[in-house]
Amino acid sequence: MDSKKVKYYEEHAGGPANMIGENCPPGKEFIFKMPNGKVVGRAKNVHELANLVKNSPQEAVLFHAKGKHFEPWLFMLGKKAIASELNRLQVEEKTIRDDILRTLQKI
Repeated sequence: MDSKKVKYYEEHAGGPANMIGENCPPGKEFIFKMPNGKVVGRAKNVHELANLVKNSPQEAVLFHAKGKHFEPWLFMLGKKAIASELNRLQVEEKTIRDDILRTLQKI
């Protein structure tokens, strides 16, 4: 992630969160969307994000995985290693949901 994004998230999110169940700052929830922009759900913490990945339509999971949308949000939460690992995943339609969930479980 480039240094401008890092600085933005650290300044605007009140600093990184340190625990899996700790909620992100108000207004900084991960907004899980379909490719057409329809909101599927919102996550305030990593546990809620994992539930969205598990239960959302495959198209939404692929949209966020291909767009590398998880990395900045997880980075904001202080989950830098997991964010980087997710960013490096090969996006395979048949396995991406399980790959993301397996990575998130490492937290």
